[in-house]
Amino acid sequence: MVTIKGDPIKALSGLKLPVGAQVAIVSSKPESVREIRKSVRGRVARVTEVVEKGPAAIPAGENPVVDRTAFEPDARSRAMLEGIRIAQEDLRDAGGAYDLEQVRTLMRGVSRQAVDKRVQDGSLLAVPGPSNRRSYPTLQFSSDGTVIPGLKAVRDALQTSNPWMVLNFLSRPDSRLGNRRPIDLLKSGDLERVLDAARAESDQVASYPAALK
Repeated sequence: MVTIKGDPIKALSGLKLPVGAQVAIVSSKPESVREIRKSVRGRVARVTEVVEKGPAAIPAGENPVVDRTAFEPDARSRAMLEGIRIAQEDLRDAGGAYDLEQVRTLMRGVSRQAVDKRVQDGSLLAVPGPSNRRSYPTLQFSSDGTVIPGLKAVRDALQTSNPWMVLNFLSRPDSRLGNRRPIDLLKSGDLERVLDAARAESDQVASYPAALK
């Protein structure tokens, strides 16, 4: 997720957005939202508006004890919440996730420590689930319950430890792969093509202007 500082329309106009990018607009100005939507139309998978309300008017002569506006999340915080919501949609669209015990069953009864080790080294993908417990996206498992090889190499190529970014890359059709999902190519054993796309994705994110990081 990136947050735009300054003029968002100017920043987005020359930005090469990643394949399947999604934009969350947080603004209290309807006219700004309309202009931003126009500037990214046709270049993103989803544009979501998060309305940021301005401070409530205080009746004349009243002096509130508590300034309620101090407790309202700012634009960046709202965008972070929207990013989490979008990431959860990605998970649902990709087939949901298993819990720890289900993964241990699929992996023929391996220990919790063995599962943790694979998550840490990147060969098993886990995302924060309910009550902040790890959940394991189902898309990384083959039909016989084994973990699809190449996940660690993909994470390394993307140069990220953010599991949501890895999931987003794996689960979305990529024009660099003939509009196929990277996870599907991994299942067919075409690791090198997926790694090339992952490196290109990483380079594209690294080229973002400083104001977008």
